[in-house]
Amino acid sequence: MATWEEFSAITRHLEGVVQRKTLNRSEQVGEIEALIDKRGNMMQTLPEPGETEKHIVRDVLERDKTINQRLEMIFTGVKEDMRNNKKQKSTKNQYTNPYQNVAGSDGMFLDSKK
Repeated sequence: MATWEEFSAITRHLEGVVQRKTLNRSEQVGEIEALIDKRGNMMQTLPEPGETEKHIVRDVLERDKTINQRLEMIFTGVKEDMRNNKKQKSTKNQYTNPYQNVAGSDGMFLDSKK
């Protein structure tokens, strides 16, 4: 059975991971997912907090707010990168095939009297 101290330790570790500036975002996101899954599984087995654990719960809730804010910033960065990659791909296609969007039957004479 999980304890509140273990849950708090995982929360502190998760806070450290989301606060860390890294160049390899995919590894960071993978580690964040693993920690969130671990926390989610622990939440189901945690007992109701007693008087001694109330301060731990308050600390976890405060850390959770900062974690959520930082996760929103990471998510916004990922969305922006995806948007930029899509834009780069379309721009590259326009340079490699500039007449792709031109209508094919433009200026062609079709004789329908046969």
